[in-house]
Amino acid sequence: MMYQVLIVDDEEIVCRGMAQFVKWEKCGFEVAGIATSVDEALRILEKMHIDVIFTDIRMPEKTGIDLLKAVQEQYPDIQSVVLSGYSDFDYAKDAIRYGAMEYLTKPVNLVEVEELLERLAEKLGQRYQEAKIHTYHMEGLLLSIARGYAEADVEKYNLPKLDSWYGISVFMTQKTLEEETVVQEKSVMKKRIKAVIPDAIILDSSMYVLFAIVPVKEESEFASFVSILEQVCCVDGCWAMGISKEKHGVDRLAEAFKEAEQAMRYLMADTRKKVIFYQNIEKLFSEKSSQIKEILTEFLCKLHSGEDKKQTVRWLEQVLTTMESTEQMSVLQFQTVCIRFLIEMNGYLQDSGLEKGNLHDRLNEVLRQLLCCQNSQDVLSWMLSYLDWLTQELEQADSQKISKGVISEIQNFIRQHYQENISLNMLAEQFYMHPNYLSRLFKEKTGENFVDYLVQVRMQKVKELLKGSDYKIIEICGMVGYDNPRSFSKAFKHYTGMTPKEYRETCNKRGCALSN
Repeated sequence: MMYQVLIVDDEEIVCRGMAQFVKWEKCGFEVAGIATSVDEALRILEKMHIDVIFTDIRMPEKTGIDLLKAVQEQYPDIQSVVLSGYSDFDYAKDAIRYGAMEYLTKPVNLVEVEELLERLAEKLGQRYQEAKIHTYHMEGLLLSIARGYAEADVEKYNLPKLDSWYGISVFMTQKTLEEETVVQEKSVMKKRIKAVIPDAIILDSSMYVLFAIVPVKEESEFASFVSILEQVCCVDGCWAMGISKEKHGVDRLAEAFKEAEQAMRYLMADTRKKVIFYQNIEKLFSEKSSQIKEILTEFLCKLHSGEDKKQTVRWLEQVLTTMESTEQMSVLQFQTVCIRFLIEMNGYLQDSGLEKGNLHDRLNEVLRQLLCCQNSQDVLSWMLSYLDWLTQELEQADSQKISKGVISEIQNFIRQHYQENISLNMLAEQFYMHPNYLSRLFKEKTGENFVDYLVQVRMQKVKELLKGSDYKIIEICGMVGYDNPRSFSKAFKHYTGMTPKEYRETCNKRGCALSN
């Protein structure tokens, strides 16, 4: 990693001289830009990431002190170094007051600058490592809040306040790519989002999904962002996005996550569309349809469990009939329930081995018929006819292959989210399965239970960090999902036969030749 430097001096020859003659790269730096005025420097800071500023004090109109004041207020993480031919103590005093790390006099001594760069590199390295750990923890916490597993305590956890923002589930519609390719594609998408909205917070929601928290100052700004991202999705062909309603405050994170996810599942039913706003499908998620997720989970479990599929459809018929009667639903309410069920189910079955175009066409046809029905009985009849067709198609598909594909996705999810508080219930909710069935299927397909697999993934990561980084052991503990250092150390010793400290010491002695 190269740290980025901005040189500011009203004499361009001074800027170019420093840029050319200081051995920046040798010390881990590169000159990202030069500016001959404070205003020009501020414009560069708006467009580029800068780690260190070298600035003159005396410049026409605005001085280096003016620049230091602005940097301290707007970019507090940037390190500042003052260069001046004036050794007046008052300048040095003001420079230090406004955050300057060093005060050097002209003409610049190149050896002195390089010595300073070595100190700066060490300081920036420590800050980068601390920021990385904080980001690790913050992103894990935000994802836990989004999923409803943690409280959004801004003060306690130093969370971003998030005034006005949207939640966006950006997801891959192609799930046949190799894991390494998926990781690369997600990395590219993260950079694209950041390029348009630098303040966006991007979380790895699942193997194929990113959840972006996108702060906005004006609606026009957000509309422009959506338009750009939509073009990217259309060009690449393998991305689509579901967008929540506008939110205010981090305490609405779980609500936005749910809305974006529901919009995403709606899109999964017909991936020929690339963008959908939750507000356009909000009626599908009315209070009357609140039981749909539980019913769908049980229905999918029955489909995967080897039970007679025709009997599963008859079971669903009884459940929906009872719901319609008990809750005294109107025809419109019952239509809404059935449409939502079919859309979410089709979203889940995208990777079932069925031909996607056929799946989309049949779904769209039955949805048109449902909307034209005059009574609840006709609604149910059309829905059941579609499910009878669907189960026949599934009977012809390789059920073993389908189950194995689901478990492969769960394994990928664990490898991506090992640092989170992953539980069997959380996985069951994520993959629309009953916890008991998921546990049994995981053991059947992998030969080990889900907890053992999670520990294995975590411990492999711990070994990598102990061998290849300078992170403290207590920092590594938090980075791989453990809250208690004692239980972390105990788990590692059970897995490797050594404590984390012993493993690191042994690894260092053997030149990192320990087996993985």
